Amino acid sequence: MAERHDLPFFSVDQIQWLPGWVQADESVVTQTLDEVITAGRWIVDGWGAWSSLERRLAAADTIIFVDFPLWMHFWLAAERQISAARGEDRCDPLQGCDQLAVTKILFELIWRVDQELRPKLQVMIERRPVAATYHHLTTLDELESLGRS
Repeated sequence: MAERHDLPFFSVDQIQWLPGWVQADESVVTQTLDEVITAGRWIVDGWGAWSSLERRLAAADTIIFVDFPLWMHFWLAAERQISAARGEDRCDPLQGCDQLAVTKILFELIWRVDQELRPKLQVMIERRPVAATYHHLTTLDELESLGRS
């Protein structure tokens, strides 16, 4: 989408993880994401710190919430981990981070996000500025269709 619409793309994973899966200082992550949103035009993939996420939602003209069922998030993560086991890089590889080493943590995080954070995110999105275009995607077909537009 970023390429199609000539927008700068930022992956929260690239910002919040240092080599060896060391988490970057939250203030640095927040400052970096705040700098991104002041640039005016951007696509940010990922959540990051809640305070930053809330500011990004307020600044965004379009919000895309990929809200797949839990089993689908597990399935997609499993496919990504299998690809990593075959030596294939993800689209936004994290330098110095072994993708397979964090498989258990990844699946625990997916569970936690679905059970604890997703409901909070839904409330935050409901309070978003009405001017923002909102896409609530619940299927791969919807995601692929939006990616083509």
